[in-house]
Amino acid sequence: MDFNQDKKTLLLESALELIRENGFHGTPVSMVAKHAGVAAGTVYTYFQSKDEMIKELYTYVKSHIYLEISGKDDPSLPFQARFYALWENMTDLYLAKPSIQSFMDQFVSSPYNTSELQQSVDAWGKWLEQFFLQGIDQGILRPLSPKILSVMVIGSIISLVRYLIYFQSTSKTMGEDLNLIPQMVWDGIKRQDKRD
Repeated sequence: MDFNQDKKTLLLESALELIRENGFHGTPVSMVAKHAGVAAGTVYTYFQSKDEMIKELYTYVKSHIYLEISGKDDPSLPFQARFYALWENMTDLYLAKPSIQSFMDQFVSSPYNTSELQQSVDAWGKWLEQFFLQGIDQGILRPLSPKILSVMVIGSIISLVRYLIYFQSTSKTMGEDLNLIPQMVWDGIKRQDKRD
């Protein structure tokens, strides 16, 4: 791996963890540099400002999600199996790396989430739309907008992950009931004339 790229990744990963703990405002560039074990000025070798670092961190996180989830998808499987794999893989990713979801929560409710950014298309969003479009084209999913299906499914995954992270003691007692959530979501998006 390129040493410079590796150092940049180290800075982004450090920022991701610190933003989870301290928020955007509580994470100065100097703290990111210290956490990454580099001189404060090194950050400015890769980013012109803290704002630029946060914007690039957004791209980095979306790219990480895309590579992780799309890389585990098996298009040769029946669509329902792919759906459950998507659910499990995303849940596992967010639980293993809660800084990703924490960052996304903060980013989308911040001034960084501009109209221009919302209108842009990234690899993760494009892949997700294509995923649901395949289910529609196969006659498995309701003929709705793939964006609507994405919102319903990803929103449900995020809600479940938040619950599992923030209510750990309660979620342990609910056990099997929580495992019903993906089935309930699947029942909501599949074509109603389809039987499992």
